[in-house]
Amino acid sequence: MNPTLVMNALTYASMIALLSLGVTLTYMTTRVFNFAHPRLALVAAYAAATVLALVAPPPRTEFVQADGVVVYQPFPAWFYALGLVVAAAAGAAVALLEYFAFIRPLLRRGAGFLALMIATLGFDFMLVAALFIYSTHSWVNSVLLEALRTAGSRLTLSGYDVRWVVGGLPYRAVFFEAVAFTVGIALFFYLMLTRTKVGVMMRASIENPSLALVLGINVERVYAFSWLLAGASAGLAGYLILFGTDVIGKYITATSPSDEMIVSVFAGSIVGGINSIFGGLGGGFLIGIVEQLLVTWLESVTGVGLTKYAKMFSMLAVVVTLLFIPQGLASLPQTRLWRRLSSLVGRGGGRP
Repeated sequence: MNPTLVMNALTYASMIALLSLGVTLTYMTTRVFNFAHPRLALVAAYAAATVLALVAPPPRTEFVQADGVVVYQPFPAWFYALGLVVAAAAGAAVALLEYFAFIRPLLRRGAGFLALMIATLGFDFMLVAALFIYSTHSWVNSVLLEALRTAGSRLTLSGYDVRWVVGGLPYRAVFFEAVAFTVGIALFFYLMLTRTKVGVMMRASIENPSLALVLGINVERVYAFSWLLAGASAGLAGYLILFGTDVIGKYITATSPSDEMIVSVFAGSIVGGINSIFGGLGGGFLIGIVEQLLVTWLESVTGVGLTKYAKMFSMLAVVVTLLFIPQGLASLPQTRLWRRLSSLVGRGGGRP
């Protein structure tokens, strides 16, 4: 299989997994399915692009060659680091705005699951309107066009991504960043929840909010912290999307690629296990790989164009999961089917 195709598939899968982690975290803590979560990534992408356009030096066009390795790096390292920080901060800020303006007041009033879910959908519509206004503003477009040669209505910085060509095979920074960010964030969330005092307070607030209050834990502060972390992770995904739009195959607009990715993100959370950090990670990677590699392989085998129907396979994975493993892949070790398979494998391994 084409190595470039595999790297692009893993990059896309990492973006889905990173967004699925945020959805999983907010659901674990506040029992809210945040439909606005993928849109936070677009807000972060626009924020990062705008700041970078204001400070960007003239891009370098020369290729540096050393020991057979060709390097293309249009901007200095601080440029990319600044974009990463701005994207994470923007995602966290908007997530906190959503929590304090909508979620916390509704939770205080005892709102149910459906009301909270509809509130996140309403906030998502507000973000779409704000992004439409921002992305079509004349000042924004002039700044982006002058500094980065991109338009607000068709935003992309994929042409400025750092590249290496080794042995004729191209490698991109967004690939390494996507995998490292996703796995690193998942490990951070897991260790925080299981190895720190903050994690103990978060788990107590998740399992029994009333008892946590009696024990002196500020449950609302814990909830706000979890939304901040989820928003920051969405911001990191926005940074990856900004420099990897060609991997997704769509420019960034007020609606895209969030509208297309939301199906995959929620499918990843459900398939992996909505109550498990590593479940969200595994489910997101699985859905991303299915949509990229499996669909491409099926196209080559059947000769039928299936790319436009990739989301169908994500929904099929959700249906199969809900039918046979309702708690997601993370719950497999606790299922009767898993125990039977394990016993069969054990017996088979014990034979001479």
